Amino acid sequence: MPQFEQIEVFQSLIFWSVVSFALLFFLLKKYAFPPILQALEDRENKIRTEIGDAEKLKQEAQELKANLEAELKSTHEKAKTIVQLATSEAKKIQEKTLDETRAKNKQMQNEMEREIEISRNKLMGEVRGFTAALTIASTEKFLKKTMDDADRKRLTEESIEEVIKEMQQRQMN
Repeated sequence: MPQFEQIEVFQSLIFWSVVSFALLFFLLKKYAFPPILQALEDRENKIRTEIGDAEKLKQEAQELKANLEAELKSTHEKAKTIVQLATSEAKKIQEKTLDETRAKNKQMQNEMEREIEISRNKLMGEVRGFTAALTIASTEKFLKKTMDDADRKRLTEESIEEVIKEMQQRQMN
């Protein structure tokens, strides 16, 4: 190869290349590498600090999440208790209302029974009066004479007794 024939030029080129590389290396080591290495070291420290901060934040977030989950669970339990109490209260109110309604119905039934009894007694009084008048009128016609007050009263009572007995027998049947 023709370029290897000039060995002297090649040797001097190698020598100056080595010298210039050593000088460049020395200058880089003295002036360029320290700031670069310092920048890399600062960057490494910054990254480590940020990683530590991130881990702290992650741990705080996990603690916060655990606290929130505990509060949520507590809140759900409280809500469940409130719903149970509301349901229980609603049942009590429903039972109370039902009892009040039953009491009112019983009271109305008793009042109606009293009214029926009063109407029945009033009707029985009227029936007695009509029966007495009818009995007296028919007896007077039958006997063709007018009776005195004592006879009227006795006949009226007997007639009323018979009518009442008949009505009671009809009600039983």
